[in-house]
Amino acid sequence: MPQQINLLTPILLAPKRYFSALTLVQTSGLLVAVGLVAALWLEQRDRSAEAQHKALLAQYATEKQALMVARAALPAPLDAVAVQQQLLPLEAGNAERRALLKALGGGDGAAGQRNSDLLALIAQSLPESAWLSELRYAPGRVELIGGTLDTGVLRPWLTRLAVHPLLAGQELTALRVERLGTPGTESSNNPLLARGSPLAAAGMPVWAFRVVSAPAQPAGAASGGAR
Repeated sequence: MPQQINLLTPILLAPKRYFSALTLVQTSGLLVAVGLVAALWLEQRDRSAEAQHKALLAQYATEKQALMVARAALPAPLDAVAVQQQLLPLEAGNAERRALLKALGGGDGAAGQRNSDLLALIAQSLPESAWLSELRYAPGRVELIGGTLDTGVLRPWLTRLAVHPLLAGQELTALRVERLGTPGTESSNNPLLARGSPLAAAGMPVWAFRVVSAPAQPAGAASGGAR
Protein backbone atom coordinates (compact mmCIF):
# COMPACT_ATOMS: atom_id res chain seq x y z
CA MET A 1 0.00 0.00 0.00
CA PRO A 2 1.59 3.27 -1.12
CA GLN A 3 2.47 5.95 1.48
CA GLN A 4 3.01 9.68 1.04
CA ILE A 5 6.01 11.09 2.76
CA ASN A 6 5.86 14.89 3.32
CA LEU A 7 9.39 16.25 3.58
CA LEU A 8 8.19 19.88 4.19
CA THR A 9 7.13 19.45 7.76
CA PRO A 10 6.79 22.96 9.36
CA ILE A 11 8.50 21.74 12.47
CA LEU A 12 11.69 21.17 10.51
CA LEU A 13 11.74 24.81 9.01
CA ALA A 14 13.88 27.57 10.64
CA PRO A 15 11.67 30.03 12.58
CA LYS A 16 11.33 33.64 11.29
CA ARG A 17 13.13 36.23 13.41
CA TYR A 18 11.52 39.72 13.20
CA PHE A 19 14.09 41.48 15.48
CA SER A 20 17.45 40.18 14.59
CA ALA A 21 20.66 41.45 16.16
CA LEU A 22 21.58 43.38 13.01
CA THR A 23 18.21 45.09 12.92
CA LEU A 24 18.54 46.11 16.55
CA VAL A 25 22.03 47.46 15.97
CA GLN A 26 20.91 49.47 12.95
CA THR A 27 17.88 50.88 14.77
CA SER A 28 19.98 51.78 17.78
CA GLY A 29 22.53 53.53 15.58
CA LEU A 30 19.79 55.50 13.81
CA LEU A 31 18.25 56.58 17.11
CA VAL A 32 21.63 57.64 18.44
CA ALA A 33 22.29 59.69 15.28
CA VAL A 34 18.87 61.34 15.49
CA GLY A 35 19.45 62.10 19.18
CA LEU A 36 22.83 63.68 18.45
CA VAL A 37 21.37 65.87 15.70
CA ALA A 38 18.51 66.96 17.96
CA ALA A 39 20.93 67.71 20.80
CA LEU A 40 23.15 69.78 18.51
CA TRP A 41 20.14 71.71 17.17
CA LEU A 42 18.82 72.43 20.66
CA GLU A 43 22.26 73.57 21.80
CA GLN A 44 22.58 75.93 18.82
CA ARG A 45 19.10 77.29 19.52
CA ASP A 46 19.97 77.91 23.17
CA ARG A 47 23.14 79.76 22.19
CA SER A 48 21.23 81.97 19.75
CA ALA A 49 18.56 82.74 22.36
CA GLU A 50 21.24 83.57 24.94
CA ALA A 51 22.97 85.94 22.49
CA GLN A 52 19.69 87.70 21.75
CA HIS A 53 18.99 87.99 25.46
CA LYS A 54 22.38 89.58 26.09
CA ALA A 55 21.81 92.02 23.21
CA LEU A 56 18.43 93.01 24.66
CA LEU A 57 19.97 93.52 28.09
CA ALA A 58 22.67 95.74 26.60
CA GLN A 59 20.05 97.76 24.68
CA TYR A 60 17.92 98.08 27.81
CA ALA A 61 20.91 99.34 29.80
CA THR A 62 21.72 101.92 27.10
CA GLU A 63 18.13 103.18 26.91
CA LYS A 64 17.91 103.33 30.71
CA GLN A 65 21.07 105.43 30.85
CA ALA A 66 19.74 107.75 28.13
CA LEU A 67 16.44 108.09 30.00
CA MET A 68 18.24 108.98 33.22
CA VAL A 69 20.28 111.64 31.40
CA ALA A 70 17.13 113.07 29.78
CA ARG A 71 15.31 113.18 33.11
CA ALA A 72 18.26 114.93 34.72
CA ALA A 73 18.20 117.56 31.94
CA LEU A 74 14.49 118.31 32.38
CA PRO A 75 13.70 121.65 34.04
CA ALA A 76 12.19 121.73 37.45
CA PRO A 77 8.40 121.31 37.50
CA LEU A 78 6.56 124.60 37.24
CA ASP A 79 4.19 125.80 39.86
CA ALA A 80 0.65 125.94 38.52
CA VAL A 81 -0.07 129.17 40.39
CA ALA A 82 3.05 130.84 38.98
CA VAL A 83 2.18 129.70 35.47
CA GLN A 84 -1.34 131.05 35.86
CA GLN A 85 0.04 134.38 37.02
CA GLN A 86 2.30 134.51 33.96
CA LEU A 87 -0.61 133.73 31.67
CA LEU A 88 -2.84 136.48 33.03
CA PRO A 89 -0.85 139.38 31.49
CA LEU A 90 -0.61 137.49 28.19
CA GLU A 91 -4.35 136.91 28.11
CA ALA A 92 -4.99 140.55 28.96
CA GLY A 93 -2.65 141.63 26.17
CA ASN A 94 -4.38 139.31 23.71
CA ALA A 95 -7.75 140.72 24.73
CA GLU A 96 -6.48 144.26 24.16
CA ARG A 97 -5.11 143.32 20.75
CA ARG A 98 -8.37 141.65 19.77
CA ALA A 99 -10.27 144.77 20.83
CA LEU A 100 -7.86 146.95 18.87
CA LEU A 101 -8.14 144.77 15.77
CA LYS A 102 -11.89 144.84 16.06
CA ALA A 103 -11.82 148.60 16.46
CA LEU A 104 -9.50 149.06 13.49
CA GLY A 105 -11.57 146.71 11.39
CA GLY A 106 -14.65 148.70 12.16
CA GLY A 107 -16.82 145.70 12.94
CA ASP A 108 -20.03 145.45 10.96
CA GLY A 109 -20.81 149.16 10.86
CA ALA A 110 -22.17 150.89 7.80
CA ALA A 111 -19.94 152.67 5.31
CA GLY A 112 -18.54 155.81 6.91
CA GLN A 113 -19.11 154.46 10.39
CA ARG A 114 -16.16 152.07 10.45
CA ASN A 115 -12.92 152.92 12.17
CA SER A 116 -11.02 151.89 9.07
CA ASP A 117 -12.89 154.60 7.16
CA LEU A 118 -11.46 157.25 9.49
CA LEU A 119 -7.94 155.89 9.07
CA ALA A 120 -8.39 155.84 5.29
CA LEU A 121 -9.62 159.44 5.38
CA ILE A 122 -6.54 160.51 7.34
CA ALA A 123 -4.24 158.82 4.84
CA GLN A 124 -6.04 160.14 1.75
CA SER A 125 -6.62 163.70 2.93
CA LEU A 126 -3.11 164.33 4.29
CA PRO A 127 -1.73 167.43 2.51
CA GLU A 128 1.25 167.01 0.23
CA SER A 129 3.36 169.39 2.29
CA ALA A 130 2.70 167.46 5.52
CA TRP A 131 3.58 164.04 6.78
CA LEU A 132 2.87 161.86 9.80
CA SER A 133 5.52 160.24 11.94
CA GLU A 134 3.09 158.69 14.42
CA LEU A 135 -0.63 158.00 14.56
CA ARG A 136 -2.38 156.79 17.67
CA TYR A 137 -6.04 155.91 17.42
CA ALA A 138 -8.56 154.53 19.84
CA PRO A 139 -12.33 154.81 19.71
CA GLY A 140 -13.10 158.41 20.64
CA ARG A 141 -9.49 159.62 20.58
CA VAL A 142 -7.03 160.47 17.81
CA GLU A 143 -3.44 161.64 18.20
CA LEU A 144 -1.47 162.77 15.17
CA ILE A 145 2.24 163.63 15.28
CA GLY A 146 4.14 164.79 12.22
CA GLY A 147 5.64 167.71 10.37
CA THR A 148 4.78 170.17 7.63
CA LEU A 149 6.38 172.78 5.41
CA ASP A 150 3.27 174.93 5.46
CA THR A 151 1.27 175.44 8.63
CA GLY A 152 -1.62 176.89 6.64
CA VAL A 153 -2.70 173.47 5.40
CA LEU A 154 -3.24 172.08 8.89
CA ARG A 155 -6.48 173.85 9.85
CA PRO A 156 -8.44 172.90 6.68
CA TRP A 157 -7.19 169.36 6.94
CA LEU A 158 -8.20 169.05 10.59
CA THR A 159 -11.58 170.61 9.84
CA ARG A 160 -12.18 167.93 7.21
CA LEU A 161 -11.26 165.22 9.69
CA ALA A 162 -13.48 166.69 12.41
CA VAL A 163 -16.66 166.12 10.38
CA HIS A 164 -16.14 162.35 10.31
CA PRO A 165 -18.98 160.52 12.12
CA LEU A 166 -16.56 158.62 14.36
CA LEU A 167 -15.27 161.94 15.73
CA ALA A 168 -18.73 163.15 16.70
CA GLY A 169 -18.48 164.91 20.02
CA GLN A 170 -14.72 165.37 19.57
CA GLU A 171 -12.73 168.43 18.56
CA LEU A 172 -9.24 168.48 17.07
CA THR A 173 -8.41 171.65 18.96
CA ALA A 174 -5.36 170.53 20.93
CA LEU A 175 -3.00 171.60 18.13
CA ARG A 176 0.65 172.29 18.90
CA VAL A 177 2.96 173.59 16.21
CA GLU A 178 6.66 174.30 16.74
CA ARG A 179 9.34 175.53 14.41
CA LEU A 180 12.40 173.35 13.84
CA GLY A 181 15.12 174.31 16.26
CA THR A 182 12.83 175.52 19.03
CA PRO A 183 12.79 173.70 22.39
CA GLY A 184 10.72 170.56 22.27
CA THR A 185 11.24 169.63 18.63
CA GLU A 186 14.61 167.96 19.01
CA SER A 187 13.01 164.81 20.41
CA SER A 188 10.87 164.18 17.35
CA ASN A 189 11.03 160.63 15.98
CA ASN A 190 10.71 161.77 12.39
CA PRO A 191 14.11 162.06 10.67
CA LEU A 192 12.76 164.92 8.54
CA LEU A 193 12.44 167.02 11.69
CA ALA A 194 15.89 166.28 13.05
CA ARG A 195 18.65 168.85 12.98
CA GLY A 196 20.94 168.19 10.04
CA SER A 197 18.19 166.67 7.87
CA PRO A 198 18.08 167.53 4.13
CA LEU A 199 15.18 169.94 4.66
CA ALA A 200 16.98 171.69 7.48
CA ALA A 201 20.21 171.81 5.48
CA ALA A 202 18.36 173.39 2.55
CA GLY A 203 17.12 176.14 4.80
CA MET A 204 13.45 175.21 4.36
CA PRO A 205 11.16 176.00 7.29
CA VAL A 206 10.01 172.78 8.93
CA TRP A 207 7.26 172.75 11.52
CA ALA A 208 6.48 169.92 13.90
CA PHE A 209 2.86 169.51 14.92
CA ARG A 210 0.91 167.39 17.35
CA VAL A 211 -2.87 167.07 17.34
CA VAL A 212 -4.96 165.38 20.00
CA SER A 213 -8.73 165.13 19.89
CA ALA A 214 -10.60 166.37 22.94
CA PRO A 215 -14.29 166.21 23.92
CA ALA A 216 -16.26 169.08 22.42
CA GLN A 217 -17.24 171.77 24.90
CA PRO A 218 -20.82 173.06 25.11
CA ALA A 219 -21.52 176.36 23.40
CA GLY A 220 -22.23 178.09 26.70
CA ALA A 221 -18.96 176.98 28.22
CA ALA A 222 -17.07 178.05 25.10
CA SER A 223 -18.64 181.54 25.13
CA GLY A 224 -17.98 181.88 28.85
CA GLY A 225 -14.36 180.98 28.35
CA ALA A 226 -14.11 183.53 25.52
CA ARG A 227 -15.22 186.36 27.85
